[in-house]
Amino acid sequence: MALADVLPQRAAEAMMLNDLVPGCWAEAAPGRPLPEQVSASTKQLVQALVTLARPKGRPDKGDMTRIAMSWFDMEDWLKALITVLGHGPFRAAVRTEVKAELREYAAAVADRSQSAAWVRDLAAVLDEEPLVVLNPRARRGYALTMSGVGDNFQLHTLLADRLVGDSDQGMVPGARPDRSWVAAATDADPYLGPENPALRRFRLFDGHGAYVYPEGVPADIKPLDGTRVLVLHPPNGGYGMGVGRVFQNMIPTLNLDRVLGPDEAEFWLTRIAPAVENDFMAD
Repeated sequence: MALADVLPQRAAEAMMLNDLVPGCWAEAAPGRPLPEQVSASTKQLVQALVTLARPKGRPDKGDMTRIAMSWFDMEDWLKALITVLGHGPFRAAVRTEVKAELREYAAAVADRSQSAAWVRDLAAVLDEEPLVVLNPRARRGYALTMSGVGDNFQLHTLLADRLVGDSDQGMVPGARPDRSWVAAATDADPYLGPENPALRRFRLFDGHGAYVYPEGVPADIKPLDGTRVLVLHPPNGGYGMGVGRVFQNMIPTLNLDRVLGPDEAEFWLTRIAPAVENDFMAD
């Protein structure tokens, strides 16, 4: 927790500077390939980039040296940050504006850094987030609260575990997910493998009618009147995933707070837009 005010900002700075390296190198050493991201190349990159420093003004030699060093040390900062962002109290301690910077700078370098892509998604993780789920076929709805869910396929599995059950008790009819799938999505070994993939029990759409891609993250779900709303549709086939969750050390919670009363369910059902069923398993 002592790192909460320092490490995220240092990692964001490293990604911001790293994004500048290719352009600076192209100016300092036109036509030459960028050095490998290994310590033996440090001197070569620093010497080239400091030639862009201004004798009096900015960027100075210190600025250009920091930019050059980000080519080599960014991954170290990101690995440390990935470790601590998996813990809810740490995420809660990081300021909202710093998380926004992490997402912005990580997106800029994610094409060449898997660690940056993971930081981008971890910085978008929702905690204590209200969620309304609607089953339009049965005219029923559910209020839930989620924290620490890393991707939408994990959310599919956890939702099926919480909601599929006896329709006479107000639950969603259907086949419950295998216990190994739920465990992999929660706190067991996340790797299910090709022999036992987790199969989704429904397709999800948001309150605006947009398809919720399993490969996305819960933060992608656009709120409806300030609340994230999910609408259940039949799965229309076996869409599976061999990994229960992306972030092994981040333990999610998804609590079913209550089944909505008929009037409240109808209130939400009348507000949602028709689903735009253009996914590859649409009818």
